[in-house]
Amino acid sequence: MPRQPATDLAEKVRVLAERSGAQEAESYLESSTTTEVRIRQGQIELVQQSAVQGLGLRVFRDRRMGFLYTTDLRDNVLTEMVNRALALTNQADPRDENRIAEYLAIPQSDLEIQDDAVAALRPEDLARMAHTAEESAFAQDKRIQTTVDVRCGTAVGEVFFSNTYIPRQTYRSTTVWLAASPVATQGTQRREGSFIDRKRHLSDLMRPEQVGQNAASRALEKLGASLGSSGRIPVVFVAEAAGQFLQSLFPAFSALNVLEQRSFLAGRVGQAIASPLVTIVDDGTMRRGLGSRYFDGEGVATHRTVVVDRGVLRQYLHSGVTARRMSVPPTGNGVRSYDSLPVIGPNNFYIDYGSTSKEKMLEVEAGLYVTGLAGFGVDTVSGEFSQQIEGLMIEKGVLTKPVEGMTIGGRLDEMLLGIDAVGKDLEFRSNVASPRIRFRSLTAGGV
Repeated sequence: MPRQPATDLAEKVRVLAERSGAQEAESYLESSTTTEVRIRQGQIELVQQSAVQGLGLRVFRDRRMGFLYTTDLRDNVLTEMVNRALALTNQADPRDENRIAEYLAIPQSDLEIQDDAVAALRPEDLARMAHTAEESAFAQDKRIQTTVDVRCGTAVGEVFFSNTYIPRQTYRSTTVWLAASPVATQGTQRREGSFIDRKRHLSDLMRPEQVGQNAASRALEKLGASLGSSGRIPVVFVAEAAGQFLQSLFPAFSALNVLEQRSFLAGRVGQAIASPLVTIVDDGTMRRGLGSRYFDGEGVATHRTVVVDRGVLRQYLHSGVTARRMSVPPTGNGVRSYDSLPVIGPNNFYIDYGSTSKEKMLEVEAGLYVTGLAGFGVDTVSGEFSQQIEGLMIEKGVLTKPVEGMTIGGRLDEMLLGIDAVGKDLEFRSNVASPRIRFRSLTAGGV
C-alpha cells in the first residue's frame, strides 16, 4: 500500500479491510498535539509537548467483530493490522449488534471548535499567560505567598473517519486552558484554592489576571475553616460543585447501564425523576462547546438531546449498540480514541439555566453553601450519595464562616426531586456544567 496523507489514510485502510474479507469496516485516525507550561514562584518548572497519531480499525464479518489499533502507520504494519483484525473475528462470538451504526453523520453548520490563534500559541506565550495569572494571585492579599503551580496549555486535534457507508469525514478542534492553584497562609494554617478556565477559542478564555484573582479568592475563603453543625438543612451547590454533581450522575443516564440494570433510573422513562425546575440536556452541536463535534466515535451525527425535560426523564443516551438493542435512534454519544472502542460519554452535558439569583438562593435561615466536593461516594446503581464538602455556612441569608471536612448525604432520587431553585449562572469551563442549584434539605454531618 503506498504511503498516504492522513486525509486519505483512514479511507485506504478501510478499503483494504473490505477487499480482504470484511463485510463492513470502520477506521478512526486521530492526531493530537498537546503543549503545557507549568510555573511556580515565577520560575518555569516544566515545558512539555506530546504528539500522537494513531489509527484504530474495526472489522465486521458474520456478526463478529475484530478490533486493533496502532501508532505505527507504515504500510506493512497497516497491512498486518488488517489481517490480524480479520483473524480476530474468527475467535469472537456472533452478536446481532456487531455492525456499523445506522443514522450516520450529515453536514452541519460551523461549530467553531477550531481556532487558529490557539494552534499558533508557542510555549513562551503560554508561559507569559501563566506568569500573569500567578502575579495576579500574589497581588490579591499578602497571605498569598506561594502557589502549588500555574498551568497554561493547548491541545490541537484532528479526527479522520471512514466506514463502509461514509468514505471520509474529518474535523479539527482546539482547546486552551489556564489554571492557577495559590496557597493562602494564616498562622500555621495553609489552604489551597484552584481555578481553571478552558475554551475552544483564545478570545473566549478568561483574562489571566481574573484567573489569578478567582483562584486567590478561593484559597482565602478557606482560611479558618472548621466543621459545621450536623442536621438536615438546605444546601446550595455553586455552579462548579453542581457540575461535579452532574458529572457523577452521568452513568445513570447511560443506556448500557440501564440495559445491564446498573442505573437507578432504569425503567423510569416518562416519569418525574427531578424537580420541574430541572432540565438536563446533552448537546454535541453547541457553538464553541468543549464537548462539541460534528460526529461521534461511530460516525453518527451529534445533536441536541433533551434528557430530562422539566423534571421528566425523556430518554437515555446511546451508542449505536445500545440504540439497536432498545430499537431507538442513537444519540451521538459514542466516545472513543483511536485505541479504544466507543463507549457512552457526554458531549456538552448540562442542567439548563433557571431564574433564581444568588441572593434569592441564600434566603434561608440556616444552610450550607457548597463550593467543592471530594471523594467517590456517588453510587448510580443503588442511588446513594455521600460526599465530603467544603464551603461556607449560610446564616439568615448571609454567607458566614468557612467549613471543611463535613459530609452531606441523601438518596439521588430524593435529591433531584428536592431541588427547589436553579440559578442563572450557567457557564461552560468544562463539557459538563450546571448553574447554581439549591436542595431543599440534605443530611449534613459535622460536629
